Amino acid sequence: MKQTMTSDSQRPKVPKRVRNHVNPLGDLQEHSFEGFTNSNPIIVDIGSYRGEFIEALVAHFGIDKNFIACEIRKPYAKYLDELFLKDENVVVFDGDTGRNFEAIIKPSQDKGVLIQYVFINFPDPWFKDRHKKRRVINPKFLQATAQWIDSETTFVFQTDQEQLFRDTQELLDQENIKYKEFDKPLWGAQTYWEIMKIEEGDSIYRMSFTF
Repeated sequence: MKQTMTSDSQRPKVPKRVRNHVNPLGDLQEHSFEGFTNSNPIIVDIGSYRGEFIEALVAHFGIDKNFIACEIRKPYAKYLDELFLKDENVVVFDGDTGRNFEAIIKPSQDKGVLIQYVFINFPDPWFKDRHKKRRVINPKFLQATAQWIDSETTFVFQTDQEQLFRDTQELLDQENIKYKEFDKPLWGAQTYWEIMKIEEGDSIYRMSFTF
């Protein structure tokens, strides 16, 4: 059963003057999640920003799938809470996803629920060498996740930063993780940032990988 997108008149007010760059290592808040009340497959969105991507997926899949939205910037996480208030198949978490990823995801997997997709959408590139440990996809995250994630879970990485994309491919090579590049957004779902960058003439880089 598909659902309709939230109309502009019903949308909560988008936060203003929110910091673009947040050091995830500075947020020590810990979350846990025992899962949804059904066994539908779960799609995870890391870096949900203003929620357009999750909205498109909810409109496409409806109540047949569950969704976990992760956003490190607390004003946007609060906005997402309000945006998806009536959607029982959407849950929102703020803070450092890397720190909380296993605690949020693994309990559902342990119950036999399929974590179908994990989207990592347009994360902060953290270009300086001393800052690379702040990236969502870093050696510690990959090595830890590989110990427990199901091989059926597909990770999708999307960015407008080519250097970040190539660095991430190099890291996946080092960890012996196979990846595949692709061109078009799955199900036509796009983030606000992606739409904006395409309008500016920028390229979007996409790949998927499994453990």
